[in-house]
Order: sequence, then structure tokens, then C-alpha cells
Amino acid sequence: MSTHLDDAVLSCFSVLGRETTVVTVLAGVPPEGVLGDWDEETGATSSHRRVLERRLEDAEALRGAASAFVHLDFPDSQYWGHASISPPALGALVEALRPCLADAEAVFVPAGIHNSDHKLVRDAALAVRPGATLYADLPYALHPDLGGFALPPEVPAAGRRRRDVQLDPARLAAKIEACRLYGTQLERLFETFGPLLEGDALGLEAFWER
Repeated sequence: MSTHLDDAVLSCFSVLGRETTVVTVLAGVPPEGVLGDWDEETGATSSHRRVLERRLEDAEALRGAASAFVHLDFPDSQYWGHASISPPALGALVEALRPCLADAEAVFVPAGIHNSDHKLVRDAALAVRPGATLYADLPYALHPDLGGFALPPEVPAAGRRRRDVQLDPARLAAKIEACRLYGTQLERLFETFGPLLEGDALGLEAFWER
């Protein structure tokens, strides 16, 4: 389960593969004339065209990771309030996710570290699969001031144990190459989080599982 069109590759690359389908929830394409704040900060002049670009980036990155993908049509929060675009109701998210998650052997869900969009998707996914594994949201978890590698306080830790995965050099290199495909996002991410694709900054992935 991915909130935005890059979160699964950034945060849980270790679980991606031929038997994995990544469902990106807030991947809706806004109408022409909309320009969200984040899109504008990344140099876009049209959010309609930017989301189409981002969908293509995501498809290429996930093909490289050998994962199938599904892009749902719910709007990213940067578009809420534009052109009569409203936040998706939690119940609508739950019903859309139910057929994607109900019969899956294993489900991986963002823990919701720092980002409100991630929290919304987490809550909807857990309503369908309360035993789903949570993963640390990267790059937010890299910064202690944003929560670090810890479950947000609103998520009960009881019954879950943390499992850390340190990517080996080959897998980390593959992850970095996949991340490079999100070219529309990289400059802004570097401004905020530093040189993520250098060294082993993205090499640690954390999971909380039952």
C-alpha cells in the first residue's frame, strides 16, 4: 500500500517483487487548471500534467522492481479545495481498498510518520486489514524531529514487534536506481531531506508486524 506515487519504493523496497502489487491510493489526476502547492514547488505549471508524469515515473520504477501496480483515483491533499475537489471520506477509502486488500496474503501499510496523507491511508487500510504490517515512512523517518523510526503515538504498539531490514549493497543499488526514476520529485526532496541517494541513507527499512 502506497500513499503517493513514490512511497512504496522509498519506504519498503525490500518487499517488492514479482508477487507484489503496489496500490497507490492518492494518485488521482486533477482537472486542468489546478496547480497544487507541492507540484508548484517541484516546478510544475499544471497538476493535471504533473500527475500523469508521476504515474509514468511510478510505473517505470515498479516495473524495474518487478511489481505490478494499481493507481487509484483519490486526490492528493494538495488539491483539496481546488476546483471543488474535496478530501476523500474515510469510508470511501475503506470501500475502495477492501477488494484490493481483503484476500491478499500479506499487506504492508504506511505507519503514518509525520504526513497526514499517510495517516489517512493507514487508517483506511487498517480498517480493512487490522493485522497488516506497518512500515516506516521514508524519508520522514530519517529525521528524529519528524518522529524518527518510531510508531506514531496514535498507533498502538501492543502486539506488534519491530523488524529492521538493512538492504544489502545490490538491493540498495537497485532501490537507488528505482528512486532516480522519480525525476519530478528529486530536487525538492533533496532540498528538504538532503542527498538521499548518496551513501546508505535509504538502506534501512523498518516494519512493525504481528
